[in-house]
Amino acid sequence: MNKKLLVLALALIGAGACPFEAQASNNTKKDIGLILEVGADMVSSYLWRGYNIGGLSIQPSVTLDWNGLYICGWGSIGADNWTFEDMSPEMDITIGYDNYGVQIDLTHLYYFGGDPFFPRGGFKPEPEEESSSTMEAHIGFHLGDIIEAVPLSIDWHTTVFGADYYINEAGEAERAWSTYIQVGYDLNLPLDFVLGAKVGITPWKGLYSNYNEVWKNAKTVAINNVNLRLERTFEWENLYLGVWGECMLNCYGIDKNNLKTELTNAINDFESDNNSYQRLNWCVGVSLYFGNEW
Repeated sequence: MNKKLLVLALALIGAGACPFEAQASNNTKKDIGLILEVGADMVSSYLWRGYNIGGLSIQPSVTLDWNGLYICGWGSIGADNWTFEDMSPEMDITIGYDNYGVQIDLTHLYYFGGDPFFPRGGFKPEPEEESSSTMEAHIGFHLGDIIEAVPLSIDWHTTVFGADYYINEAGEAERAWSTYIQVGYDLNLPLDFVLGAKVGITPWKGLYSNYNEVWKNAKTVAINNVNLRLERTFEWENLYLGVWGECMLNCYGIDKNNLKTELTNAINDFESDNNSYQRLNWCVGVSLYFGNEW
């Protein structure tokens, strides 16, 4: 697998929801510069931005890239819990542009709740129903795509469509513009292992603060989660295999006054059934991707 395809494969398994990330811009393009990437992840738990969304999940994806302009389809089929009583399908479609370390894209997220895939209407659902669709704008800068020795990344995600609102003091629905900022850094270890650290931040009241005031002050930035991920990759020609383990701490609302109590509760509640909101979560996963360039 050439370097451009490998960077694409690494990005595809590095995050959820059409996780395409920047390619190395200094690679020589072949012919028309078209890349096709197809693959899937299998994860023991679906972890996303501080939340444990579900249990064992299969997450296929396909990405088509032409000179930095790309479209990606990503899905997740899994159980809400390990008893497999309920399934939680999801489908995301992303279009964007990625070059010179800068990535700009728009993602449509659909959770199969019964409403149309592309519903009409505004930012809030009707009172008797919940919207199954949201749309998210994203801009990111990945320094490692320009300076390989400095694998630092910063990503900004904001919900621009869907059921993303709260009731203000006047009793009216107000758009939240829920925003998630992620800062990440990868550390190369011996034996080709990579240790990735990510910190998620929410800058104002929205989805990631359960629509409550952030740190009791809507203008104050709050740390939402901290993730550590250990990964080992293998490659053969155009085939890529990755295995990893990840630990995630949801640290929203923790401060110096309740630090000891919250961390103690996180350990005690590690095996609780209400894992969507528990503090400490983990998962292991395996990825298999195939890519080709024309």
